[in-house]
Amino acid sequence: MHRLLSILLFFVTHALCGGQEASKPTAAPEATQSRALLKVNVTAQPYDLQLPWQKQSPVNSRGLGVVLEGNRVLVTAQLVADATYIEMEQPDGGQKLAAKVIAVDYEANLALLESAIDAGKAKAFFASLQPMGIDTSARIGDAVAVWQTGRVGELIQTPLTISKILTRRYVVEGSGFLVYETTGIIRSEANSFTLPVIKDGKLAGLLLSYDSKNQVTTILPAPIIEHFLKDFADGAYEGFPGLGMEFQVTLDGQLREYLGMQPDSPGVLVSAVVKGASAEKAGLKKGDILLAINGHTLDARGDYQDPQYGPLSTSHIVRGKAYVGDAFELKIMRDGQEQVLKGKLTRKNPEDYLVTPYRFDKGPPYLLMGGLLFQELSRPYLDSFGEQQTENSALLRLNHIARHPDELEEAGRQKLVFLSNVLPTPSAQGYDQLGGIVVNQVNGRTIRQLRDLDAAFKELKGHTHVIELDDFPHVLYLDAAAVEQDNLRLQSGAYRISGLKRLE
Repeated sequence: MHRLLSILLFFVTHALCGGQEASKPTAAPEATQSRALLKVNVTAQPYDLQLPWQKQSPVNSRGLGVVLEGNRVLVTAQLVADATYIEMEQPDGGQKLAAKVIAVDYEANLALLESAIDAGKAKAFFASLQPMGIDTSARIGDAVAVWQTGRVGELIQTPLTISKILTRRYVVEGSGFLVYETTGIIRSEANSFTLPVIKDGKLAGLLLSYDSKNQVTTILPAPIIEHFLKDFADGAYEGFPGLGMEFQVTLDGQLREYLGMQPDSPGVLVSAVVKGASAEKAGLKKGDILLAINGHTLDARGDYQDPQYGPLSTSHIVRGKAYVGDAFELKIMRDGQEQVLKGKLTRKNPEDYLVTPYRFDKGPPYLLMGGLLFQELSRPYLDSFGEQQTENSALLRLNHIARHPDELEEAGRQKLVFLSNVLPTPSAQGYDQLGGIVVNQVNGRTIRQLRDLDAAFKELKGHTHVIELDDFPHVLYLDAAAVEQDNLRLQSGAYRISGLKRLE
């Protein structure tokens, strides 16, 4: 899984049709409304995560963008991830305009585009287009429609009805957002990757995924889009805040008795607190019973009663209703006593995690030394191996670390540097079967991030580099002179290595 687009690219024609007879979408007469749509064509070239100095072959994707005020166009972040070229195209006339990303959030799966050329050409391109408003009023039972454009630019609508409103992960692990679910068959007209969902002529959401087998559509809803746009309004996008905690439901009677909870008392058991996140800074601890967030009482499932949507996961209180810097309040039970914890909401950036949860639009960090390839552990790196993760012992160890980083973080690790591969060079002879081993020290220097490794190799003591690992064979030795010769050969050899390191 080298790239997010390969995970959820759901509009493959035969999959959408599913071999079933779908209700035929209807062509809509609203010419003015259709002027809010643009085709967005993207060429992307993600990096090869296992050979990080290389890129994969280019891929092309297409989506429908929604024109907003200020000649800006909204699409999903999936569509523009790792993009090398983006262009906007008018559906009927075919006029094209080069575009660039001005705001992107991969957790919320949203991106905002604008013209990449001079203002005069952009103004002419957008002159005949009509910006679309946003409707955040949707409830269960409301009618919406998926909009598509036909081959000659005609507007095509597929009516759907919202059947559920809940929270779930969009694409990136560890983040839950509001979603709408609808039922019904959707047929792809042009294999479009991003499609708008409309309610009463306004944008109600963007299509996230479509399960053709169960005919269930998942929609990224307008309240999340509105939050994204408001955050970017001042030009300083901060992203969606998070508490940084995990909890265990308290439905089991024996667990409640063990925790000293009454049969009808609210609350969930805090099972993990993320280091450096909002909850930890406010004083929340593993083992606390979380009773309420910002005055919203939590039931034994961790749900609260939302005035618009009904029972909903606690994640929406923070991610859907609040912004970075907002004050928050947690009501907890600790040692049988109720307490109130207060703090300010923050967002922990992906680069602040011990194991990077996602990375787009830039190459992964690495360092090559005499054929030994060192990298910083990331979730995409592990995912790139697919099913091999469960078959390879080294990958299993790394996966375990990725899911349980607490001890290493407490020990001062900022990133997890590991030996990922060994290229066949004279100085690495005998080490060719090694990989997936965490690096502890090099030349006597403790390795907390890749920059430490780079500095350690420059601090040579004697004529041999000494690399200490946390698993067999525990210590590697590299002759410094031989390493220098191998480094020169690598840059001109069969591996097409343009550089021996990328540190950020």
